[in-house]
Amino acid sequence: MTRKELQSEEYNSYYDHYLNLVPEAATIDTILETSLEDTLHFIKAIDKPLDTTYGEGKWSIGEVLMHNIDTERVFAYRALRFMRGDVTPLPGFDQDVFARDYKNYAFAKADLLNSFQATRNATIDLFKSITVDQLMIKGIASDSAMSVRVIPFLIAGHNKHHENVIMERYLS
Repeated sequence: MTRKELQSEEYNSYYDHYLNLVPEAATIDTILETSLEDTLHFIKAIDKPLDTTYGEGKWSIGEVLMHNIDTERVFAYRALRFMRGDVTPLPGFDQDVFARDYKNYAFAKADLLNSFQATRNATIDLFKSITVDQLMIKGIASDSAMSVRVIPFLIAGHNKHHENVIMERYLS
């Protein structure tokens, strides 16, 4: 299954930007692993302190990376709930509430690399034994329908979006 095969009713149009950052030919079998390699390389190449911000009140590089980790955890949880047949609508999550706690972290590159890799490996494992029927299950999250199969592409696209932001606003 490729990203190009996704149907508009499988996700909220809000996510179009993230999905468009994933190649159309990307497959559900490889996107998480490819994105893992790309992100680990990206983080390792950052040569500025992780507490660097580009403006007053903006997240630091470390906070943006932690946001990506937290967002992946939320999306993987959604996938787990949907694929297990739990039809309970799931609320959205407030990224700013999550980020309030980031001020308590001393971001070390090695720790973020380990956390990202552990999170992604858990997500990859979740999708390893999924069936075609489970991929097609839809649930409700943030008041919108979402299929299980869109989630790996959203995770990869969301990461890429924030890596682009870091490149453009923090590292240039």
